[in-house]
Amino acid sequence: MCRLFGLHTGAQPQTCSFWLLNAPDSLSRQSRRQPHGAGIGTFEPNGAPHLVRSALAAYLDPAFTRAAQDMTGTSFVAHVRFATEGELNVANTHPFEQEGRMFAHNGVIRSLEVLDRELARRGVSDLALGTTDSERYFALLTSYVREAAGDVLRALRECLTWLARNVSLYCLNCVFATPREVWAVRYPDTNPLWYITGRRGTGSHPAGADPGLVRLTSSFMRVHGPDPSNNTVTVVASEPMTEHQQWTMIDPGTALHAGPGNAFELLDLGLPRPTRQITHAELGAAAATQGGA
Repeated sequence: MCRLFGLHTGAQPQTCSFWLLNAPDSLSRQSRRQPHGAGIGTFEPNGAPHLVRSALAAYLDPAFTRAAQDMTGTSFVAHVRFATEGELNVANTHPFEQEGRMFAHNGVIRSLEVLDRELARRGVSDLALGTTDSERYFALLTSYVREAAGDVLRALRECLTWLARNVSLYCLNCVFATPREVWAVRYPDTNPLWYITGRRGTGSHPAGADPGLVRLTSSFMRVHGPDPSNNTVTVVASEPMTEHQQWTMIDPGTALHAGPGNAFELLDLGLPRPTRQITHAELGAAAATQGGA
């Protein structure tokens, strides 16, 4: 299956090079099994999305390595793709950006003609620039965010409820990010989605004359700025990326919400069971990419 990654670094911008390149099960390593494109996204200090995407596998792409080492922010979304819908090109590579937010999906949605009619009815067909089910899902969510005046929790609940009732689906696991927050949803229980959260950071020491600044190099991050040791860092991933940490599975139908700052919460979305749940056997050729077999 495709692999999702989300990171919220708390109040202090950081890099995510450990998780993308150096962790025992880094996203680069995972891309050897999911070779159909990779992308990283974060936000500039002014809030503008900054995405680096390629149809190459992450482990083959020097741009992915450079971005993983250089990009700094508080909200990150990354993805390595095993294509089940849509051509192999940059337009179909996650994460996607719409109206200043970023999104990546792990799963399969069918009944795309039904979804396309709903996107047209809601006036957001133009937001999907590629041909994937995932970008259509994001366009639908964006329409609900508009309708909810930016209330992401309400938008997630209403968007996933509509999908659960109206299309055939296997999995809607997603990571959704704004400049100050990262959201992740696991639904239903077909694919796993894990998280760790807590204070991270070792090896800091004063930088220059200002004792409030540090140069920090640790197994988890690299920072030059205010000491991040008290930040609440949250990582979301499709599979545990380290062996020495206690990863927790997100419950089905639950939204993880990290930020603003060091805030963290898990929220039950109260979703119905899917009306048309695609089974693993029904996935056909896509089954091998979706776990469980």
